[in-house]
Amino acid sequence: MADVLFCTDTFFAENEDRLRSIAPDLEYVTLVGDEPVADDDIERITLTFFSHDAWPERAPSFIGVALRATNLRWFHTMSAGVDSPIFSTFTDRGVRLTTSSGSSAAPIARTAMMYLLALSRDLPSMIRSQDRAEWNWHRWVELDGRSIAVVGWGPIGQEVARLADAFGMEPTIVRRAAHGDEPYPVQPLTELERVAADHDVMVVALPLTPDTTGIVTANVIDALGAHGLFVNVGRGELVDQAALNAALVEGRLGGAGLDVTTPEPLPADDPLWSAPNL
Repeated sequence: MADVLFCTDTFFAENEDRLRSIAPDLEYVTLVGDEPVADDDIERITLTFFSHDAWPERAPSFIGVALRATNLRWFHTMSAGVDSPIFSTFTDRGVRLTTSSGSSAAPIARTAMMYLLALSRDLPSMIRSQDRAEWNWHRWVELDGRSIAVVGWGPIGQEVARLADAFGMEPTIVRRAAHGDEPYPVQPLTELERVAADHDVMVVALPLTPDTTGIVTANVIDALGAHGLFVNVGRGELVDQAALNAALVEGRLGGAGLDVTTPEPLPADDPLWSAPNL
């Protein structure tokens, strides 16, 4: 009996030729828009690929089909993090769960550097001036020579450190324990507040676990100081978001770049939207 892959119609249309060349005998069931999938097709599904195009609008429909697939053996997700409780629903059933950890390291690390360049050059203020058709002179601080704490040493953290080094910054790795083969100095994750006080910049690329939830506390944010820059490319729940907003509004933090928030998408009335230098 052939394996049957469940995926979105978008993913299948974009990758059909490649998929058929890799696995000629594989059969497919696709989620077409948000249309229901026939019970007979759901019964056939043995593999799933949860692709980026399903998030967030079609995620409930996709996950709903996967949960009803009683013959499912393998669930692969496009994300690196699997902290959502829904994933444990599959593993509890004995379904093999795999992730795309590392596949987005380069683009996410470039996003982190984009934030740092934008913040160091006060790009938000420049854009506001452009919107008003005002020619304003701006002073900026170069990234070169600034110390950066890279919190989390997975594929994203490693690429952030490599790029920061290329920009002339001075990286420090922050992880649970040193392994002895790191290319930069290492500080323990338990000393995050002290690390923040000793560095100009902090980039957080941690997974979300019970131990890391809320790890960037108000004290850590305050320790970075009025000239410090903070970037989060991990999970929104890692950060005390209210404290971060207050520090930006009150000028106690130099600037922040957020690839993630709590919740996502961020509601239109959330005060973060109007926080300065964000």
